[in-house]
Amino acid sequence: DLLSAVASPSVPLAVWVGPETAVAYGGGLNLLAVAPIRLAAPGARIGAAIPDRHGSLTEVWPWTETLRRADLLYSRVTVDAPIEEIVDAVYPALTNIVQALDGETVTVAGLERTLAITEATDEAGVRRPITTRFHEQGFVDRALRLSLSPAIAYLFLLVGLSVAAFEFYAAGVGVAAAVSVLTLFLSGYGISELPVNWWALGLGVVGLGLYLFDFQRIQLRFASILGTVAMLVGARYFVHEPPQLSTTWWSAALIVLGIALFFLFAMTTVVRARFSTPTIGREHLVGKTGVAETAVTPEGVVVVDGARWKANSRRASGIEAGDQVVIAAVEGIILEVEPAE
Repeated sequence: DLLSAVASPSVPLAVWVGPETAVAYGGGLNLLAVAPIRLAAPGARIGAAIPDRHGSLTEVWPWTETLRRADLLYSRVTVDAPIEEIVDAVYPALTNIVQALDGETVTVAGLERTLAITEATDEAGVRRPITTRFHEQGFVDRALRLSLSPAIAYLFLLVGLSVAAFEFYAAGVGVAAAVSVLTLFLSGYGISELPVNWWALGLGVVGLGLYLFDFQRIQLRFASILGTVAMLVGARYFVHEPPQLSTTWWSAALIVLGIALFFLFAMTTVVRARFSTPTIGREHLVGKTGVAETAVTPEGVVVVDGARWKANSRRASGIEAGDQVVIAAVEGIILEVEPAE
């Protein structure tokens, strides 16, 4: 429907592939091929018209032969000059296009029309620029569009699940949980729109589960190595329809490296902070055993964990040098000890 609307517009219409980092493959290239006015930015990449959409080969469009002559059905090129029957002119920015189209004559619905960016304002014929409006996507649309990149959708999936695990261990105020919900929502949108290989998605989730399996035991073992490989392969083939949509190996490696560093530093730090034994003060000595360095009658010196302490015993315990003692209480810097059973 969009191709038909662009091929036979009711108003003068130009299609521009830009700025210089822009890419038009498959269906995007077809839009450029059928437009009345075909423009591109220098450095933009076009080509690979087949397939024009996910999961099917292109139909035999009227302009397929034009793309074949330009060698753009399967190969790609970087635009640096006009391409016959494909790119009429090259402009780096939209403002350049608005100025360049002034006075251009185009045929719309069988009638010739002349474009103008100025208008007469008084009887003397003084002309001024017309109002030019530029419309951009809103914030929500731009955020959803971001998740249509295979690498970003896969990254959001792993980040969402990892942050959910982080929230579970940290038991915080819910900030991490909110981040997890947001990233999983964006990932879910990308997964619903992209031609995802479900086995690759499953590999990524299993790989993250293997990380958690080892993390629960606070050790790096075979499961972590296997999880790294699973997430790496899952990232590479999460969506694999080259050249239109795919993830490079280096992009996959960066995603997995980021998750690994998150588990290695952030998750480990949180668990240590939450579950470590508090050692502030001397109460942690209660219940420990030591050795009497001198007789405790009722005062003396004991050695606990290699440190010498003053000690006393409130009853005639008969503790002699070399006897095992148990710390019963701590009063300041003096230990109250009893004979060990």
